[in-house]
Amino acid sequence: MDTIPPDTPLPTEAVRLLEALLRNDDPTHRALLAQLPHLRVTGRCACPCASIDFTPDRAAVAAPGAGNPVAEALIVDADGEPVGGALVFTQDGYLSALEVHTWQDEPITRLPSPERLRQG
Repeated sequence: MDTIPPDTPLPTEAVRLLEALLRNDDPTHRALLAQLPHLRVTGRCACPCASIDFTPDRAAVAAPGAGNPVAEALIVDADGEPVGGALVFTQDGYLSALEVHTWQDEPITRLPSPERLRQG
């Protein structure tokens, strides 16, 4: 994934992935989805993976109570085989990180498309 400068809006592909991970009727997830337009990048994982750290404008949105991870899914390859996972984390009820991990030797360096997620 290309370098994302700190203190910039969350990239579109990250927003799409978070929407897919948080899309259900859970009231906590609906409240977290409302934070998406207010997220700003705060950092990246030190390894070459596609994980991103972020924070919302806390004055603009409410913070629901939430445990961690608040959402997770498998990431599958083009053949539908699981190759890793995606997890969404909060801090104090605010969205804080999207972790993308692999079970392969090579890290997942680009955010997967929502079509590659399988809820488990």
